[in-house]
Amino acid sequence: MKINLGEIDNIIILGGSWITGEFIKVLKKENFKTYLVSSSRHIDLISDENKNTLREIAEEYQVPYLISKDINKDKKLRRLINKKTLGIGLGAAWSFSKDTVENFNGKLLDFMGIDLPRYRGGAHYTWQILSRNKKGACNLQMVLGGTQEFHKGPIIKSGYYKYPKTCDTPEEYFKFAVKKEGNFLRSFLKEVKKGKIFNKTKLIENESTYYPFLNTLKHGWINWNWEGEEIFRFINSFGDPYEGASTYLNKKRVFIKKIKLIKNEEDFHPFHSGIVYRKNPKQIFVACVKNSLMIESIFSSNQKSIIKSISEGDRFYTPTKKLEDALSFKAYYNNKGLKENE
Repeated sequence: MKINLGEIDNIIILGGSWITGEFIKVLKKENFKTYLVSSSRHIDLISDENKNTLREIAEEYQVPYLISKDINKDKKLRRLINKKTLGIGLGAAWSFSKDTVENFNGKLLDFMGIDLPRYRGGAHYTWQILSRNKKGACNLQMVLGGTQEFHKGPIIKSGYYKYPKTCDTPEEYFKFAVKKEGNFLRSFLKEVKKGKIFNKTKLIENESTYYPFLNTLKHGWINWNWEGEEIFRFINSFGDPYEGASTYLNKKRVFIKKIKLIKNEEDFHPFHSGIVYRKNPKQIFVACVKNSLMIESIFSSNQKSIIKSISEGDRFYTPTKKLEDALSFKAYYNNKGLKENE
């Protein structure tokens, strides 16, 4: 099956993310009339490597923006739509109803920077880092509307790439991906201008995977019973731009970032795990099974560096209750942010 989007003279971006900020810049260069519809959860988040928020990017590029509680009921949004409007969701805080799809005359797409139908859900980069997955993807998916059809529409354009081996944290994934995604969307806009007819490709559902949304403060507790390489991946997966992975030191919660995996000098037993066995003015060395960690950044709950106050012989530990709570907690988000368990 095929689709012709027809003549497009304005694009409404729905959502909030690093690629949303980049797409605003791309659209302005391509001279599309642009609107941004975002949420209170996303509008003031950092959305580029220069630490600009989405609001600041929209204002700099003179893109009108609307902060919506629920786009499916927002009358202001409906007034922006005409027959030459294309809607594109990029990290949207809402699911789209069938009525919303009809309001866009069926011309509502969702950009997904994941290898659909794999990695549906949330916290995509965290889950990829945990799995050592270096496959990058760009997909423009038709929105069908309704919770039962969420992220199940056909794909009209795809692209694939590999993350470098040096990408270890979500921020490094973000920075590398946003350039690839920006080029992908720029190519799409040129095709739209030329009136290209796009093929609709159905997803292969028996290859699908789903991983739940995460919250760093709730889920990012380090299990020192794991092997060093597993802890290394876990700490990286909750690294910048997030708060960092958590554990306890001297009865206080601390956050760890910027680590390196090193070979063990001895055959450490699991009882060694978490012990600071060496330090220098800039780093501490922590014992783990099979591989150990060299840590460069440790912060208190108020984000104050504490690495100089740590002594050799100190031990990091995480209470079993914290680990169990992390496994049982389900993160739900709305347009404002994290909700309590439902």
